[in-house]
Amino acid sequence: MPAKVFSTAIIAGLLVAFATDDPPTKADCEQQGMKWDEASGKCMK
Repeated sequence: MPAKVFSTAIIAGLLVAFATDDPPTKADCEQQGMKWDEASGKCMK
């Protein structure tokens, strides 16, 4: 049972991580026509 709970938590974490709209890299950000903020290291809309 603990293994099932653990694997469910991992899957949930991955789903949350991939559910964001912002591209994770500068190249991906610029490719989508958005601006990369060097100070925060994040893509800005």
